[in-house]
Amino acid sequence: MNDEIYAEWYVARKNPVWFIPALLGMGVLVLIGFWLMMTQPNWGFIPFLVIILGIMFGYRFLHVDYEYIFVSNELRIDKIFSQSVRKKGVVIQMTDVETVEKTNEERNKTLLSDKNSVHEDFSSLQRDAETYTMIYTAKGKRHIMIFEPNDKILKAMWRCSPSKVRIPR
Repeated sequence: MNDEIYAEWYVARKNPVWFIPALLGMGVLVLIGFWLMMTQPNWGFIPFLVIILGIMFGYRFLHVDYEYIFVSNELRIDKIFSQSVRKKGVVIQMTDVETVEKTNEERNKTLLSDKNSVHEDFSSLQRDAETYTMIYTAKGKRHIMIFEPNDKILKAMWRCSPSKVRIPR
């Protein structure tokens, strides 16, 4: 009998507040680099080249999406940069999880005020999003993670650890 439980979910993250100012800043840097290249013909191309290479490398990290993959007692969250580059995010074993429950603003304020914990947000940053808070331990540190699973992932997690996952009915 196959006991493997599998579920996946793609979460498109809303662009952060600083996205537009970052694009404007890149444009200003290009203009400054171009101005230096025109006014300083001996060495002006070096800053322009560095700015262009920095923008080409850094631009793809401005937009981040997430993919949640739950396979047999393990939740993996991958970061997807500019819908082209995938980076392995976190891998969480259900044995390390304390609780998974719907996000409660009052409880989150007390949890996030704990400076000894690592705080992670893998949600879409939408106001009306249905987020969940997961508390788990990894490498001796307590982690508080906010994420946005769908029903299929929640049910798969609940099947693996029904005492740790609280699904509202």
